[in-house]
Amino acid sequence: MSQEENSGLVSSSSSNEVEVKARNIHSALSNADSLRIFNLAAGGIDASTSVLEKYQFTKKRYYGRLKELVDLGLIAKEDGEYRHTQLGSLIYESQVKDLEQILLNKNTISAVMELKKKGNHLGGAAMLPHELIADIEASTGVPNLEAVKFYDNWNELSMDVAIEIESANGELFVASRYVDFRTADAALRAAKRGRKVKILHSSRNGLSTKMQLMGNLMAHPKALSVFKELTTHPNVTLCETIIPYSFIVSNNQNAGLEIVNPEDPYSFFFGLKFRNESLAKKLVSHFEALVRNSEKDQIAAAIESSKAVIEKQAQTSNHILTN
Repeated sequence: MSQEENSGLVSSSSSNEVEVKARNIHSALSNADSLRIFNLAAGGIDASTSVLEKYQFTKKRYYGRLKELVDLGLIAKEDGEYRHTQLGSLIYESQVKDLEQILLNKNTISAVMELKKKGNHLGGAAMLPHELIADIEASTGVPNLEAVKFYDNWNELSMDVAIEIESANGELFVASRYVDFRTADAALRAAKRGRKVKILHSSRNGLSTKMQLMGNLMAHPKALSVFKELTTHPNVTLCETIIPYSFIVSNNQNAGLEIVNPEDPYSFFFGLKFRNESLAKKLVSHFEALVRNSEKDQIAAAIESSKAVIEKQAQTSNHILTN
């Protein structure tokens, strides 16, 4: 066998090994338990029973997934804690951190659904299941979180977001899975007060930007003028991308989160509000990462391409309201 042939075999073997390892890493991080442990390792995690209790792991699940991440070279034990290796940090920064999901285990989902059935009219965190906050801490990598408000329906959250936007004193970051008139109207008023407003939105449940916009125009007579002005205001930045969950950051510490039910991702499940600078900072970084992969906003194009239909619907809505 020639040297060239031997070199080719070695190269092919190495390439196959890399592909196999890449598949194994992808498979491991596709598991919710493994991804939760991997996220926690960003700040250091031990193997004590307190970790099992806090994050609702069984010993078998926790130690099995922990060993898998160690064997893959993603985490290693250092000074009594498991932390990211160089490879783990690279993957976390380039792939996982920028695509964070708020992961809830089945027990948490069941507990929240029971809470919603009973009706949490306190609007606070007193009745929230402990495992819920633990899941959010694990997903975001931010410890010691305390929710200050619970939203069990979209209308309540949307109203509070509008109030938050209008009362903001600094830069605003709004990432929404919905094209929503109430949010747009509040954002425009904030922009007119001199606030810098950055907005990301996405299609939802197969509803394109155009379809969502048409729905808003049919429900709100002012929607056409608001959305048109929003797309051209110098203090507003609009982009479109895939958003896994809605969130808002204002005043560098107020953070609102939409928590998505993985069993029904297209419907609103519930929302939470926090006052936490670390969480706010992390969400702003996540927002900026989403912007880097975003596309040109389609609201202005949707308005222009359907101008005649939209204006006719707006006139019809106005006529119905004034008669």
